[in-house]
Amino acid sequence: MEKTLIYHYTSLSHLIEIFKVGKLHTSQTEKMLKVKKPGLWFTTNSKWEHSAFKRFNDGKKEFDLNTPEEFEKYIGCARLVTNLNSLFVTFAKYKHKSKVNPLLWDKMAEIGKSKGADPSEWYATFSPLSINNLDIEIYENGEWLNLKKEGGEFDSDLFNRNLEKTFVFKKGKEMEEKMLKEYQANQPKSDTVSEDIESAPVADKNVSREKPVKEAAVEEKPVKEAAVEEKPVKEAAVEEKPKSKGILSGIKSLFSKK
Repeated sequence: MEKTLIYHYTSLSHLIEIFKVGKLHTSQTEKMLKVKKPGLWFTTNSKWEHSAFKRFNDGKKEFDLNTPEEFEKYIGCARLVTNLNSLFVTFAKYKHKSKVNPLLWDKMAEIGKSKGADPSEWYATFSPLSINNLDIEIYENGEWLNLKKEGGEFDSDLFNRNLEKTFVFKKGKEMEEKMLKEYQANQPKSDTVSEDIESAPVADKNVSREKPVKEAAVEEKPVKEAAVEEKPVKEAAVEEKPKSKGILSGIKSLFSKK
């Protein structure tokens, strides 16, 4: 019997989080919405799953990322692949197995269809899946490329070049460079410090030996450096601006805040 492949579409940024925990977890959005048995969603669509769109904020405006090309540009595009088996249920059976609110179930189908998705292609499982049991592919220039090499190692070149071309990576790099420049600009100039140190003995000689005050003042200047070191807080805040949401984009931002 021929095996049916199913796919979980996601971003490279989220894939990094999946690598960290070693598992693909069930939907956080469904947990937040108090679904008793949240699902982990896959689709039989091997080209793209339209319900996987994400709401994205680039720091200036919010918009939907609807295609693999848009994912590739802004947050990177990846998918995890496995075989359809008895652990998965159809979207229709999910309604009863998960004990989801019927209104929420209807809304999921409605939002998916509005984006061009077909709910009959959706399958859910109710347990996390180990990343070791999944194939991983990255979307690059119109093709899905396998991230795992034949020996089981990851193709780090494929991953890195796709991550580095994303909007979120470039934005983070920009902020790093900006903060580094600000840090360097706020450092005490070495010329001034050495001049002050050299002139200190003159004051000592002419007035009295109890006045190395100038020298002490120079020694205290690293306090200024410590204040600058606290500034990465600002960097973290800016880096968080580009944000994206999943699972029918947060169930269409919780029914568009009703």
